[in-house]
Amino acid sequence: MSWFDDNIEKIKIGLDGESKVRGLFKGKKIPFMQVDIMFMYNNKWCLGEIKTQEMFLAPPFDGHGLPQWQIDRRMEFYNSTGVEPYLIVYDKKNKCLFLESLVKLIKKEKFKTKGKSPRTIFKLTSFKKVNL
Repeated sequence: MSWFDDNIEKIKIGLDGESKVRGLFKGKKIPFMQVDIMFMYNNKWCLGEIKTQEMFLAPPFDGHGLPQWQIDRRMEFYNSTGVEPYLIVYDKKNKCLFLESLVKLIKKEKFKTKGKSPRTIFKLTSFKKVNL
């Protein structure tokens, strides 16, 4: 058994509590975001948005991304606090990480998908690759 399987009931309780707080904040129109991880890098605190996903394949290029609203919220937080946001992707097929600062990524080549759940995709070569 995994840690997750051993703790599923506690995880459910925690998620239920988080859902209640988010509902309260939404009802009162209090802006919020869920942070996946905070970490220290180069003696500065950073925010990490972690995705586990398949790579977006060309055309126009191979890459990884996330919904634009998540980019916007994390950049708003950065502009208010100076805490730099990072996109950290676990690539399910290649079993590695792709990571980079969103501050840097938004200045590089990107592509916006269309459809029900549009995403902003950043070129794979814009990321640092970390083999696990």
